[in-house]
Amino acid sequence: MRTRYAGIALMVGVALVFGASVFLPGNTFISPVDKTDFPASLQVLGDSAILAHWVTLLELVSMLLMSFGLLGLYPLASRQAGLGGSLLQFGIIVSVIEWNILIIAAGMRHFVIHLMQRSDLPLDGPLSAADFQSAALDVYVNMAGVIVSLLVLFPLATIMMGIGLSNRFASMNLFKAVSYVMAATGLVGLVNFLIVTNAPQVGIMSLLMANSVVLYISGICLFIIGLGMYQGRSELSEEGSSG
Repeated sequence: MRTRYAGIALMVGVALVFGASVFLPGNTFISPVDKTDFPASLQVLGDSAILAHWVTLLELVSMLLMSFGLLGLYPLASRQAGLGGSLLQFGIIVSVIEWNILIIAAGMRHFVIHLMQRSDLPLDGPLSAADFQSAALDVYVNMAGVIVSLLVLFPLATIMMGIGLSNRFASMNLFKAVSYVMAATGLVGLVNFLIVTNAPQVGIMSLLMANSVVLYISGICLFIIGLGMYQGRSELSEEGSSG
């Protein structure tokens, strides 16, 4: 039963972060802007501050749900013999760390939005609208630096989890195939990160798009794994697994 709850949390978390991300001002549906144009991104967040706060809160909650859901697999990983079990344990730990870093980034975005809101209010004290906007830009740049951790941790976590999960299935099926796809997305993400760090002349927007694609594919894989946990498959269920 605990694994089923974890599976539900994982599926809801993935669906929530997918749904919330497209409605973040500056992204897909609401006033999309070039994400490398920090001042434009700040302006969009400030123009739709209430929506941006709610979307950011939903993303934060989704990270908590995904962390809880994935930790439901940890007891199985701890009993899984061989290198596969160790990789799955490590992958789960790194994934949870990655999502907690994104929670920190979400908190920083809340503060950025608040500063942009303050810049639109009547002046009260020594700080001007330009001061608040400058402070918001500083926090936003630091937030972008924090999010770079995602580019580092995501490939490592996904490769390890994909390999570890694939070893839990004796024969090829949907879930074993999904595990292989997960490992492949991690490999693509790693190559993408190496290009970003070693070939800065390559178009950054193309690299950001590639990273978004692999993140979405990985998210779909996690959703399917959560479905398997909810269904109580022996390979993904603490109650039905013998290790």
